[in-house]
Amino acid sequence: MSYDPLSRPPAGPPVAMPAPPSPQRRRRIIGAIVTVVVIVAAVLLLLRSCGEEQPQSVTVVAAGDMGCDPKDPAVGKGVDCQAQAVSDIAVGLQPYAFIGLGDYQYEIPTADGYASVYDPGWGRLRNITYPAIGNQEYKVHEANTFRDYFGERSGPEQGYWAVDLGQWHVVFLNSNCTVVTGGCAAGSPQHKWLQENLARNSAKCTMAVWHHPRWSNGIAGSDARMAALYETLLIEDVDILLSAHEADYERFGPLDGGGRPLTVGVRQFVVGTGGQVTYDPELGDAQWRAKAKAVPSEFRDTDHHGVLQLQLDPDSYSWQFFALGQGVVDAGSTACH
Repeated sequence: MSYDPLSRPPAGPPVAMPAPPSPQRRRRIIGAIVTVVVIVAAVLLLLRSCGEEQPQSVTVVAAGDMGCDPKDPAVGKGVDCQAQAVSDIAVGLQPYAFIGLGDYQYEIPTADGYASVYDPGWGRLRNITYPAIGNQEYKVHEANTFRDYFGERSGPEQGYWAVDLGQWHVVFLNSNCTVVTGGCAAGSPQHKWLQENLARNSAKCTMAVWHHPRWSNGIAGSDARMAALYETLLIEDVDILLSAHEADYERFGPLDGGGRPLTVGVRQFVVGTGGQVTYDPELGDAQWRAKAKAVPSEFRDTDHHGVLQLQLDPDSYSWQFFALGQGVVDAGSTACH
């Protein structure tokens, strides 16, 4: 007999169909399915994040002291205020991250200043900015405009936290010692946090970031308030310290806690050249010179705005300072401790 695919079997006795579930039961079933889907998605996302690895090498750009007062007649004219031009250099370098070294908007960091001066230039890097907090930020109550502008990127309220960039561990500290709870001295909450954080750190290369420089030959000079935190950097073999505050670029060789050369000391860069002003103080302007000796640096530029570029490799780093209108005026490389 040939088989007809369109034929149907003869009808059998009627089969009783189950009653449809009640509305309440349907809602419970749908809710259970949604819960399972959410849990599975969360687990997959967690596994994915755990499996992600930091890149082996990253390029970061750093600068501080950037946006000018919106009432400054030079704003937008490219005469004295160079925030836009310097940020053009930073954007053109296409960094993996931008490390802000504080004092983002002068003189009073109003919301209008952030919107009209900082944002058109440096704001192009906001989504990759890791901002240390400077003294200008606190000219507004609790640094509110700074926190409003950067949002979650501004970090915890006390201003100290850590992040991994590539294979490097980076700690951000608050050098506004009269503002941060407990100050900056040995035994302060911030100092204890730094000790604990670095003790847990297993990265070969480490960098610290804060606003007021431990060593400086600028108008304010070296900041002794940061001595205890700096000593901890030495004990834990931190390689680099980034800071700003001074209106110049200055690179120190590796130094010990007394400002003396030390092969495994911390190398500090001062990069207060983000656009607001550059300044070489006269002898009478830098009052610290009458009380303390200068700490020799390896390179200093008081004439040009610019940005510091750091290539962070797994066991070494290199640097270039891009001066506005001059190109690279300082460069070098070295292995991590």
